[in-house]
Amino acid sequence: MELEENIADVDTDDDVNEAEEYEAWKAREITRIKRDRDDREAMLKEKEEIERTDPDDHAGTAKAENIYTRDFSDPTGEDKMDKTILPKVMQVKHFGRSGRTKWTHLVNEDTTDWNNPWTYNDALRAKYNAKMAGMSAPIAKPKGSKKLKDWETR
Repeated sequence: MELEENIADVDTDDDVNEAEEYEAWKAREITRIKRDRDDREAMLKEKEEIERTDPDDHAGTAKAENIYTRDFSDPTGEDKMDKTILPKVMQVKHFGRSGRTKWTHLVNEDTTDWNNPWTYNDALRAKYNAKMAGMSAPIAKPKGSKKLKDWETR
């Protein structure tokens, strides 16, 4: 019973007029939109004035603005050409110039050397594998030393 009374005390929506609140919000929102639009228009007018003035006066600022608006991922020079239509060997930068290596990277090539002795499966390799430590048999419990056996027999 006491809990229900406390909840009723917290409810403050009884005296609020929703229509008035909505109209106040609407007026605030419209003024905000107008203010944003005016700011944008003022900025555009400033840019137009700068562009209309003598280019010699603002040559440095125009270049600086141009630098900040560039897309640095755009291709330049020879990179603008579509290299996918060329043969695989010619799809590299500076093809045909001196100092250009034939291969782009070893990842593209199979460098497996099948003449390597480690890849042979012959008698010599089997003998070597047999001598490798821990490869012949599982580890067993030590049998004891010869000195200890001699001591026990006395």
